[in-house]
Amino acid sequence: MRVRCKATPCPNAIVAMHGKPKLDFLGISPTYCAVSAAKIEVGPPKLFTAAGIFVINTYGLLLIIPFLLSVLMISLLKFGVLTWLVPIVVMIGTAYFLPYAVGNARVVKMVRALNVPVGQAEESFVVQLTCSPRISSGVRAVLEDADDIGCLRFTASELVFHGDSIKLSVPFDQIEQVRRQNVGLRGLFVYGSRIALVVSGLPGVKSLEFAERSSWLLPTSRRTTRKLFACLSAKAGKK
Repeated sequence: MRVRCKATPCPNAIVAMHGKPKLDFLGISPTYCAVSAAKIEVGPPKLFTAAGIFVINTYGLLLIIPFLLSVLMISLLKFGVLTWLVPIVVMIGTAYFLPYAVGNARVVKMVRALNVPVGQAEESFVVQLTCSPRISSGVRAVLEDADDIGCLRFTASELVFHGDSIKLSVPFDQIEQVRRQNVGLRGLFVYGSRIALVVSGLPGVKSLEFAERSSWLLPTSRRTTRKLFACLSAKAGKK
């Protein structure tokens, strides 16, 4: 926990004001200690609504196009090696563009619309956030595995997430664990791992899970995820 204090000398005189004794510090400020604590604010979504989530998920329909083309091509070819190679090539190509197919291009536009202030010396990432326990509930929590999308940045002493409906900050010394988390069915273990943080002092939240949402191609997504994991591990002092 970060504590910043101003130097305070001992008083050498007592003066009366309005009949009450007060300390005279000879022009030097008294002690002020500001303790940085984990904070979270949750409000109604403005962009990451049911309609916004629907638009993001429509990008997944693009995966149907190469599948239909492969079926058409196979139907026109004689049975042989190509009939086996075409589906394999299509699967590899689809996985290569998987980050775009999950709507990352739309997510980036939505996060930019938030106008998040980022300092020049601060590192920032476009991510999705999933809290444990979940903040979203009902049908939305079943259909969408993210509680919010936004900008994750690092100051000198804490991580700050500025999302559409969630704003939180966690001092680095309140991050107890940084680990990789498998994506599960949505990424078919191809999209790459997410990053889970076990935190303390955050009201109603035990852990945070981040996944990068800025990349269009699979190699770029994996590279960004590794960079984000390295930054979090270094800042929190975890390996």
